[in-house]
Amino acid sequence: MGFWGTKSYDNDLASDALDAGFDRVHGERYEELMDDRNPVPFEKVQEQLASLETLKEALAALEDAAGDLDPEDEDDPALALAGIVVRHVECKIAVPEEILRRAIAALEAEEIEWPKPTERKLRIDKELALLRRQLPQDG
Repeated sequence: MGFWGTKSYDNDLASDALDAGFDRVHGERYEELMDDRNPVPFEKVQEQLASLETLKEALAALEDAAGDLDPEDEDDPALALAGIVVRHVECKIAVPEEILRRAIAALEAEEIEWPKPTERKLRIDKELALLRRQLPQDG
């Protein structure tokens, strides 16, 4: 299985798409920052470089990869989309409402059996709250 943590971006499909999005936008600079010799953790690199453009490129990379998925594969493009959006919101990027709503719907519909279901449920609740706070307030 391509999942290793409880965060929605802790899976192969989301991780690969995030990496591709940052690489497409920042190229050599991203590669230098991600070098093993750089002491800055990759989470901090993402926080420094995240933008609406990296979000759009990561989603495009996900779309490209999802078309190549084997139906027998356990990777879930909807979960990966949610993970990409969650990671960008964590990095303080203002995500368009339509994309936020797609990510929220994906998390609400998630049916994956995680190794630690209680921890995953708590994480989903946290991610949903984070995304919902970004939605425009009615009234």
